[in-house]
Amino acid sequence: MSQPFAVIVDAYSTGAELAPKFSARGIPSIHIQSAATVPPSYVPSFQPDSFAASIVYRNLDDCVSQLAAAMGGGHAGWVMAGAETGVELADLLAAELGLDGNPVASSRRRRDKYEMASALREAGLEAADSLRTDDVEVLLQWADGGRRGWPIVVKPLASAGSDHVFFCVNAGQLRAAFDSMIGKRNRMGAVNREVLAQTFLAGTQYVVNSVSIGGRHYFSDIWIDRRKTLSGASNLYDCEELLPAVGPLQDSLTAYMRRVLDALEVRNGPAHSEVMMTERGPVLVETGARLQGSMLEQPVIDALGASQVTLAVERCCDPEAFTRRLAAPYVLSRHVMCVALISDQSGTVEDISGLGAIRELPSYACHFHTPEVGDRIMRTTDLFSIPGVVYLTHADQNMLRRDYETIRGLERDRRLFAVRQAEAA
Repeated sequence: MSQPFAVIVDAYSTGAELAPKFSARGIPSIHIQSAATVPPSYVPSFQPDSFAASIVYRNLDDCVSQLAAAMGGGHAGWVMAGAETGVELADLLAAELGLDGNPVASSRRRRDKYEMASALREAGLEAADSLRTDDVEVLLQWADGGRRGWPIVVKPLASAGSDHVFFCVNAGQLRAAFDSMIGKRNRMGAVNREVLAQTFLAGTQYVVNSVSIGGRHYFSDIWIDRRKTLSGASNLYDCEELLPAVGPLQDSLTAYMRRVLDALEVRNGPAHSEVMMTERGPVLVETGARLQGSMLEQPVIDALGASQVTLAVERCCDPEAFTRRLAAPYVLSRHVMCVALISDQSGTVEDISGLGAIRELPSYACHFHTPEVGDRIMRTTDLFSIPGVVYLTHADQNMLRRDYETIRGLERDRRLFAVRQAEAA
């Protein structure tokens, strides 16, 4: 039997962990870069040395030809998107190679948030009222009509990480948000030809991660997702806390998400979904047909015995073992909290000794993406401008919450980082 290869499209952010996991199972990976250049926000996470070969996509025939040459006598066993930018090309390549994937005909509904909401409504599911437009006057008329009420949420049609997500409370803010996006390049490297406007979903947000096989869905991890909002600006990531798999709340979320994944035709591979629990029940914010980004998996593995990354690889390499998991939900053995650091200042970092205080916390597990001396940090406005992430894990949930408050106190007192030429928020 010939050597199987994993084909990973845009192995950025958490997707950078896929190739090493395949390699540990004796399977080499080939990287497909969907665009001529890697989006700047993804450059630090990309690990080109993890791959047997790398191909820059130009057209389908050329890509398939280069794949065949790179594999020698081997064959492609699986295709997976490593990041949001790779979702549609992964669908196309899987179909061309005759491999399990998600339907090409419905690819756009898994990328375009307007198409996503439309697909949910067609399936009889709750979804935010939405508008897609390139005309600010149409946007303003829509916002004022139908008793939608303020705030109105405005964001790119196809991006990620709270990139240019604005909560607008009046027409002036709405116009300013539109002007800041239209015609501009978003964090995924695409130009915003249109913007998406949606009614505001009031409630508590949750993250529901999953891995699917043949249209059957396993929920790998569920988190309460706490955010901070700024009027007229992006919402800020605060912290995510890992929840048990079962309970009245979780059962409601997963029942809704099974129908969402079916409506979006997520049939194979990982998906990362954000859901708002509102007065009328769960309502989807968005789903990405890929891994959750900007995550460290070891604390999750320690708590659950697996992560979305390990399960996505297991689904490919050992489908029988993965299928057995469908019969029972995961079991939480310890508490985990993911804390997004928040900076209220911009400038050049002169001292990072405050991180030592975080390392001494009883529940400290690990951290990443924190700056070094000499790095420039910006005032935090979205996922891409956070100055790092800290993971806390402990058997005592109260310990996590005390340590979380300690971290926020260090930030308020500006004792986490010393910054030169700081600008007040």
